[in-house]
Amino acid sequence: MPRPPTPVGTYGEINVKPIPGRDTWRAETRFRMPSGSLKRVERTGPTKTAAVHRLKERLKVLADEAQGGEISGDTRFARIADLWLEELRREYRLSGRSSSTPRLYAGYVKNWVKPALGELQAREVLTGPCNNLVQRGRDQSYDTAKSIRAVLSGICAYAVRNGAMQVNPAKSTARLTRGETREVKALTLEQRVDLIAQLEQLATDRQTDKLGRSKGKRARVWVDLPDLVRGMLATGVRLGELLAMDGEEVIAASEQVLIGHHLVREPGQGLVRMPNRKGNGEGLLLGVPEWSSPMWRRRKLASGGGPLFPSWRDGWSDPSNVMHRIREAMDACGYDWVTSHVWRKTVATVLDEADLPTTAIADQLGNTVKIVEQHYRRKREGNAASREALEGMFGDEETG
Repeated sequence: MPRPPTPVGTYGEINVKPIPGRDTWRAETRFRMPSGSLKRVERTGPTKTAAVHRLKERLKVLADEAQGGEISGDTRFARIADLWLEELRREYRLSGRSSSTPRLYAGYVKNWVKPALGELQAREVLTGPCNNLVQRGRDQSYDTAKSIRAVLSGICAYAVRNGAMQVNPAKSTARLTRGETREVKALTLEQRVDLIAQLEQLATDRQTDKLGRSKGKRARVWVDLPDLVRGMLATGVRLGELLAMDGEEVIAASEQVLIGHHLVREPGQGLVRMPNRKGNGEGLLLGVPEWSSPMWRRRKLASGGGPLFPSWRDGWSDPSNVMHRIREAMDACGYDWVTSHVWRKTVATVLDEADLPTTAIADQLGNTVKIVEQHYRRKREGNAASREALEGMFGDEETG
């Protein structure tokens, strides 16, 4: 009969041996972690008894962690990170928000935080190690470093709330700089007209296979692409928000649309229509331009109250799948630099060129003024109104 496994939270036989050439003893054993894996644990001491005593003190801390006990300055940072993720998932679940952010942060915990800091005790996690980890992320990209710092700050804040740390060391890490601002890419008027025309032709071409047989509903995504681009350019919303619209959210009589949901893929559930916009932003009631009204009315009638841009199976269209088709379509039409976000930036650019204030652009996109200035507005001459007045600096005299 095989020997039963060591229960979780307990340890096996303690082995004690003298360290050759030193007046020191080493006590070691294997501890069964909550994951089921066996972790080798050892401690040393000047005597056999001291080594065993120190080892048992460490094993007690691990046992408390495994049993879900309170955390302290002795608790490993990996354990605190797991507890923080549990709290974050619970918070998102109770608020009805998508679990995409906890999943994203769990990836950073697994791939960055635990390998670098996981085995340190809470009291050993200082600003220096945190800053080193953030800077390693910055070597990869600004966004990676920003996410790592957010995760570290969240874990350390949890530790402070629960008495395992006195201060949050992640808050004192070096300031991050984005570097050179990327150019805001947007479609010109000629490009917009040309792209819609090419997508209309592509929709016709993709309705049949190479043998000329009709694809039926399977060609729906190609047929819908021209209208989808019109919808994006008429509103400036995100792809996942547009695909989450149903017929009831088109108010044809007043030429308005309600943007109040977004689509996400949840593990074990599939595609889920979540309330509010991405990032849990409040819904937007947007008036739409007259040129887009026939499209909205037509799709509202065809929807029967269901998805405005349905999949070929008549359910919600998966944003990830649609993005793949968009990528294929843009490549085929010679616009390989265009993504769905370019249409959102195109809307911002058109509004900016019409001299609308940044606040109006932010209201249209459902963003803050700061985000609009940073990511959606092209650099423009900052003194256009005062330039003419400066011409009279020296009267009518010419200077050279």
